[in-house]
Amino acid sequence: MKRQTKKILFLMICDLLLLYGALGFTLALRYGANPDRQLILQHILPFTILFLIWLIFFGAFGFYDLRFAKNSKYFLYRLAQVMVINAVIGVLFFYLLSFNIEPRRNLLLIATFALIFIFCWRSLLNLLIVRTGATRVLFIGMSAEAIKLADYLLAHPQLGQRPVAFLSAHSVSPQDRLGLPAYNTEDDLALIIRTHSVNSIVMLPEIKENRTLVKLLFQIIPLGIPVFEFSTYYETLIGKIPASFVGEVWFLENLIGIRKHFYEFFKRMLDMLLAIVAGMIVVLCFPFVALGMILSTPQDILNYKERRARPGDGIIFFRQPRVGKNGRVFSFVKFRSQRLGAERISRQINEAKEMTDDPRQYWFGKLMRKTYFDELPQLWNVLKGEMSFIGPRPERPEYVEKLKQKVPFYEMRLLVPPGITGWAQTKMENDAAVEDAPEKMQYDLYYIKNRSFTLDLLIILRTIYILLQRQGR
Repeated sequence: MKRQTKKILFLMICDLLLLYGALGFTLALRYGANPDRQLILQHILPFTILFLIWLIFFGAFGFYDLRFAKNSKYFLYRLAQVMVINAVIGVLFFYLLSFNIEPRRNLLLIATFALIFIFCWRSLLNLLIVRTGATRVLFIGMSAEAIKLADYLLAHPQLGQRPVAFLSAHSVSPQDRLGLPAYNTEDDLALIIRTHSVNSIVMLPEIKENRTLVKLLFQIIPLGIPVFEFSTYYETLIGKIPASFVGEVWFLENLIGIRKHFYEFFKRMLDMLLAIVAGMIVVLCFPFVALGMILSTPQDILNYKERRARPGDGIIFFRQPRVGKNGRVFSFVKFRSQRLGAERISRQINEAKEMTDDPRQYWFGKLMRKTYFDELPQLWNVLKGEMSFIGPRPERPEYVEKLKQKVPFYEMRLLVPPGITGWAQTKMENDAAVEDAPEKMQYDLYYIKNRSFTLDLLIILRTIYILLQRQGR
């Protein structure tokens, strides 16, 4: 984890230096090869603030997620996207704040040069990563998850982890080992390490019960090679808990009795503060939202009692029971983005599969869903303490009961308050289907175990990127 943090910090510092380089190049182009020293000083402070804001949006677009650091056409596309957004932010920044410079003409040049410099730098970095030595990893033990992880690392060399071999007490078929050499307990472990220049070992749980493998590991202690437990290694790289590790012992070792009083107290204070500030904006917008909903669904309003599917189906607000912390059920609230009786219409859609147009939708509701504005009333749930801004998404009681039967220990994700956004939402493209629940559970458990202000900030940045990328639901 420390090594990854250093890599991310290194990328951020390099990007910041390149932004300053784009500023210097623009000043030299606009004002001569040697611009006046006073002119440079006038630009340093405001652009330092602006560049730090730009770095936040780089983070929101995933440029410091090492899994996606590999260059591609998509990387260039995302970089162009974020630079356009940063340029707009720059215009607003200098429009709202008063400085003794007129930089708006320079912003386009700075953004363009920054795009070129950063893309060239990242291309060079990827070339160096491929050609320079990565950490060479020996897996001791064998499982489907270990093979899947090794395959993932081979496909993402920018992570700096290169699997070189497996050692297992069981026979391994060529299809199972990804073309990597496989050894057994009769082979000389020290010789294997020297042959493959191994400088990191990942140990699967099975070897703790294998006395032969434990003795082999004991013999290489003088070599000073770091040994990592598979769960910790997997968790750090992938950001979720391995499915095979989720059991009673894992909960006892990682969750039982662990309280983060300082974090939980200040997170609650921040939730309340942000909910109050954002809630004021929602209150100001409420008359226009209500008017838009009423004008776009007049028949629903006139026939309110007949069309609604249940008591929570309101004219303006949609309420639905959801399961919160420790299994407590609360009333989840949103702006009504579908027609009254949408749940009853859903059943009709399922019965009539030939329907092409969705009769639940109406134009203003589609606009709210596209902009995620319909989610804002959840601020009331946050203010009441039923939800947080960050946490596992709350589910309906019947859905929770169903998943308890299919996903072992599913109720453990209820140990913390649910959130408007969460780790699973930022890591998965689709987390609504029942078949996605086990993987979502792995991400939720990772968040519960590792929750911190740093992880919450990362989730917020990733959520901003997702909101900018997605075209609504």
